[in-house]
Amino acid sequence: MKEPIFIIGCPRSGTTLLARMLEPTSYGKPVESHFITKYYKQLSQYGDLSQWKNFNALLTSILRERPVQQWNLNIDLEKFYRGMEEFHYSEIVNKLCLLRAKTRGRAAWGDKTPNYLFDLDILDQLFPDAKYIYIVRDGRDVALSILQKPWGPNNIYCCAEYWEKCNNKHKTVLDKLTKNRQLYPVKYENLIHDPNKIIASIYDFLCEPYDSGKITPLIAHVNKENCNRWKTIMTPHQVRIFESIAEKTLNRFGYETTYHKSKGIIPLAFFYHLHNQIHRKWYLFKLNTIDTIKIKLGLKEPFTE
Repeated sequence: MKEPIFIIGCPRSGTTLLARMLEPTSYGKPVESHFITKYYKQLSQYGDLSQWKNFNALLTSILRERPVQQWNLNIDLEKFYRGMEEFHYSEIVNKLCLLRAKTRGRAAWGDKTPNYLFDLDILDQLFPDAKYIYIVRDGRDVALSILQKPWGPNNIYCCAEYWEKCNNKHKTVLDKLTKNRQLYPVKYENLIHDPNKIIASIYDFLCEPYDSGKITPLIAHVNKENCNRWKTIMTPHQVRIFESIAEKTLNRFGYETTYHKSKGIIPLAFFYHLHNQIHRKWYLFKLNTIDTIKIKLGLKEPFTE
């Protein structure tokens, strides 16, 4: 059985594009699960998973998660339980994700939940043989993309902090995975400019056969203009704010910077954070209250923005 793969990276860094390019593989197109590390952190609430009551409670909770509902799995939980050889959480997750893969004619499973980047230590503990594709994109372009979405940081300052945090979390684990040849790093810009070369290399990393005929249609609509948009769209003030937070990380990944150790930005941090918190609370209220009412009334489809 092939090991699972995880596509990781800050949101809006190209994880979805990369997942789409893996469609021809035995993994198919990796999807976002979101539940794996969430329920690992809550395992103490469920007790001994070899006990049917506890097992049923955990699986019922997982299957109620929005992303998992989209898998449209028709599971007989008692049969699923009887089919377990071991009741380690990792085995339960593996069997559930593999079930989704098999219903789509795949032999292995992949995941592309971007925020698992914050829980790499957990994933490494659960799946010690897993492989990872770590994609990085210029944080200033990431910020421009995030600012168009309702769910993320909503000002340049907080976008910079978020990107900085994403790409500096669990560096020790990343180094370990790299040393063990379990991690393939890729820059979004390289993927955009030479997709055939990068994808061929990734397929080799995953021990998957590469067929350019199957890849060509997938890269036909890659927009090479999605690189360095910040140079023409961001104001000098916005660039200065972003680089005041993330200059070292930008440089570490080989991205040029314009300003150095900008002053006068940090004193405004409180107001940027306050602005972001207000926006975040409104978004969650809309998501959990207003959208729920709309879905029940048939005025909105589930799982759409």
